[in-house]
Amino acid sequence: MSEIKRAPSNTTEEVRRDPMVGLLISVGGIEAQERHGQLELVNSDTLPSDVRPDDKALLEAAGVVFGEPVTGDPMFVYVTLPEGWKKVATAHEMWSDLIDAGGTKRASIFYKAAFYDRRASMHAEKVEDEQAGAPV
Repeated sequence: MSEIKRAPSNTTEEVRRDPMVGLLISVGGIEAQERHGQLELVNSDTLPSDVRPDDKALLEAAGVVFGEPVTGDPMFVYVTLPEGWKKVATAHEMWSDLIDAGGTKRASIFYKAAFYDRRASMHAEKVEDEQAGAPV
């Protein structure tokens, strides 16, 4: 039996399927859509696919396993995080942090869930290995 993976909603596709959703959101819910998108992201099994190759290599060296793109939403890719790692929402609804088991920030994650300008990217943080004195 395969494990069910979670991914953020594709807000652009939701509005394409039902334009009334876009109308209701634009009347007063863009910020709510952003907050909801952030919560979906931090509770998903994904990271943005838009990540520079050297940043991706840093995260892979630290144990992040990048998998396949989300079907119908290649903005995100399924990942397996090392034990104890997690995504944490910041005070700004478009930014979240990837935190390792020791509480060190490993990446900044940008996700703008607004249906009219939806995008996501990620930038790794260079972290010095305390024992070796080298970035990991």
